[in-house]
Amino acid sequence: MTVAKRILSGLLWFTSLAAMAACSSLPTGPRDLLDESTGITVTVVAQPIVLEPDFSDAAPHDFLTLVAIQQDDDGKYAAFLLLYRWTAFYGEAPPAPAADAGELVMNVDGRSLDLHPLAHLPKGLPQPKDLFVPDTRESAMRAYATDLETVRLISASQQFSVRLPQEAPNGSFKLWQDGRPALGQFVKHLSGS
Repeated sequence: MTVAKRILSGLLWFTSLAAMAACSSLPTGPRDLLDESTGITVTVVAQPIVLEPDFSDAAPHDFLTLVAIQQDDDGKYAAFLLLYRWTAFYGEAPPAPAADAGELVMNVDGRSLDLHPLAHLPKGLPQPKDLFVPDTRESAMRAYATDLETVRLISASQQFSVRLPQEAPNGSFKLWQDGRPALGQFVKHLSGS
């Protein structure tokens, strides 16, 4: 075997090993995370939905991450969608919405679902890395109260897009990384089916 073939063989072996290690470290289903200080268990979807701009006046590096969670606070259940607006380049985080802003309009198979942000993030949230947050600047994260039926509709949708009508630019964001299959697993996990 020539030196070039040995190097290529070693490189392929190392690449395969790295790929297997990366795949094995990815969560395969929703995760239940306990906050020991509050006693709240938060179930987090295994993969977020990431959206990119679908309009010409947006910067091509602006993205939205949508993460489904459910909190269990001593038997009191609450479902939320966390929305994080971020940029692929370093820069300032988008400002927190004013009290009367932050509206989220989701187009789910032609049906419009309109959500308004909570005044504060829910208590007992896991670490940002467990919520798929690209960085830790809370000002760009919002929480929306929802229910499992809405999450199920999103997971089963054929077409899904999002708008933030109170923010500039306010065009539609389309799927970039499709986390809807993981959302379906999340619903099954929580509904016990």
